[in-house]
Amino acid sequence: MRAPGFTLLESLVVLLIVALAATALPRVSGAGQGGIVRAAADGVAASLREARLVARAEGREARVVFDAGLGTVRPVRGPARPLPAGARLTVEGAAAEADAEGRIAIRFDAEGGSTGGRVTVALGTHAAAVEVDWMTGHVR
Repeated sequence: MRAPGFTLLESLVVLLIVALAATALPRVSGAGQGGIVRAAADGVAASLREARLVARAEGREARVVFDAGLGTVRPVRGPARPLPAGARLTVEGAAAEADAEGRIAIRFDAEGGSTGGRVTVALGTHAAAVEVDWMTGHVR
């Protein structure tokens, strides 16, 4: 006859389930505004890196166009992508790359250099910036 209670194996299985649930909870509940801002900045950085790769691989200029008024990023390939709702976009770049409608581009040349700049995505009190070195075109 077995004594009432839990075995060691049953207790370990329950602890494992609780631990897995605890690690999944932040992903399910959302990362909050900070995570949204970081993800948007990562998307901006990916678009800029792609433009640099295209410029070098194809031996031609490539541009990523930012529209701060609309809050959109237009990568080298594909349509403009909006930032998350409520996010603000600030772009610091070469004045020669701005147009009359308020859009500004960061341009990469065939050698990998760029016009350089800084793109900041902000939502509430959270902000994340992506910088492009004008000489090397490196995105960080």
